[in-house]
Amino acid sequence: MKSRASGASLLSFKIRRGTSATLAVLAMLVAVAGTGCSAPDRPPGTGPAVSLPAVDRSAGAGARASLNDATGEVVLPMSAYWYSDRENVLVNSAVASLIFDCVKNAGFTVAPWGGGGKALQDSRYGQWSRTLAARNGAMPEIRKIPGVMDQQPERPKLSAEHQEVEARCTTSVGRAGLPELLEGLVGDTSIQNQISDIAVGLTERDPEYLAFRQSWENCLAENGLTLTEQGSWSLQSSGSKEDEIRVALLGLDCKDSSGGARKPYDILAEYQAAQMKDHQAELNALAEEKADAVERAKQILRDHGVADARL
Repeated sequence: MKSRASGASLLSFKIRRGTSATLAVLAMLVAVAGTGCSAPDRPPGTGPAVSLPAVDRSAGAGARASLNDATGEVVLPMSAYWYSDRENVLVNSAVASLIFDCVKNAGFTVAPWGGGGKALQDSRYGQWSRTLAARNGAMPEIRKIPGVMDQQPERPKLSAEHQEVEARCTTSVGRAGLPELLEGLVGDTSIQNQISDIAVGLTERDPEYLAFRQSWENCLAENGLTLTEQGSWSLQSSGSKEDEIRVALLGLDCKDSSGGARKPYDILAEYQAAQMKDHQAELNALAEEKADAVERAKQILRDHGVADARL
């Protein structure tokens, strides 16, 4: 899984090598591909446990995050270099189709998996959407991503031999040469992940961010609201849905009075943009690699009978 959230996100499963009932995992992969786990809370100002370079935020002045109040989707400058929710569903579905072929060639019947995907709202800085807070409280919204095939019935129990073949096919197919361009993967030392990690750390140490955070906490205290733990973006409530919504909306009122709920995301966007200027050639090559991977995934799916209207 991802080590932390991205704007997209964002519950995303890698194809795991050498596991039993592998296509059951693939079914989950396709069903929830493109989703992101909520970023872990961290005390403000600590940043990641690595030294951070000096980055002039003003070099990225004017960069802004795009926050969709209705769906919970966050798009940052670096989002262009990761798979979107939809692209991730396409790529994972293509890989799954190749694994299905391998299993079928080994003599086992495979019913293709279908259905849509899901993506989790980015909540690294808590709830920011008033529309979603009024419906979900602080709980992140789960948005649906259209799949490429219709939902299939639940799979019957597989024999040990069938499971072994699926595991072997998963290992042999791997990612089929399709890169896994997801933010926050453990062990990812790519330039795009470095830029994202550094931006997160610098944001949490930024004076404007810290002032926003302190103002928000002061407002919470004035309104009788309490954090679930120090440094968290989560607020205590009675546990009822009504109170969770009440508390979430009051928390947003405090963010609005402190500079706006989008402020941390815009600061993050500027730190990303400021670094991108020095790595644009590498990022351009990455954008081409991503576009090629998505197109190849679409062709694999076309070859497996998926109509262009679903791609």
